[in-house]
Amino acid sequence: MFNVKLDNFEGPLDLLLYFIKRDKIDIYDIPISKITKEYIDTIKHAKKLNIAVAGEFVFMASLLTRLKTRMLLPRKEDEEGFDIDDPRVNLVDQLIQYKTFKTIANQLKIIQNNNKDLFYRPIDIDSSEEAINPNEFLREVSLFDISKIFKEALSNAPITDSLDIHREKISLTEQKNFIIANFDKKGNLSLDKLIKKLKSKLEIIVTFLALLEMIRTAELVCKQKDTFGQINIKLNIGAEA
Repeated sequence: MFNVKLDNFEGPLDLLLYFIKRDKIDIYDIPISKITKEYIDTIKHAKKLNIAVAGEFVFMASLLTRLKTRMLLPRKEDEEGFDIDDPRVNLVDQLIQYKTFKTIANQLKIIQNNNKDLFYRPIDIDSSEEAINPNEFLREVSLFDISKIFKEALSNAPITDSLDIHREKISLTEQKNFIIANFDKKGNLSLDKLIKKLKSKLEIIVTFLALLEMIRTAELVCKQKDTFGQINIKLNIGAEA
């Protein structure tokens, strides 16, 4: 058995993902008996070393033991012989969601580290001019309307099954340029059309932040003719001059 320090993991799901990745286990077909034994052995080893074990780790141990017991009981199968009452389903869903958010958090951390030493020269603003009100560039559109569309896109984005984390460099500047590049010759762009071109959850998140920044700096104007209708984006030519 490998020596594992509990304080190296953010929680029980983190520890389970470690076992799954190390042993190259199919996350959709977790050998509950094997992983339960290894998990409980880790908890016992920590206690022998007088290491305080958080309650959430103990709770997961009891949950795995319960799943192990249920796996021994007969379960319903469909006409093709597939298990339709698999007790592992909820645990798999939790692991996939945790893995997804952990991947995004790590990628955002990389972006932050890559840009922490970058400093931008502030724009000279004429003090005689009135401060820009971003709401003036949200015509018949609320930030809630925009965030709702991006939230739906984030929920529908594909989930990567691989546990390997690849560094993906996406900056706000790049996504601002990406937004501008998608405007037609008349300076118009549909928000739905823009979102369809985003391939990953990280791209969706950074593009959303870039769009908010461009609205704040009055580079864009968002319009919506009808309630719940399509949101159109237009370049604010006055801001570019």
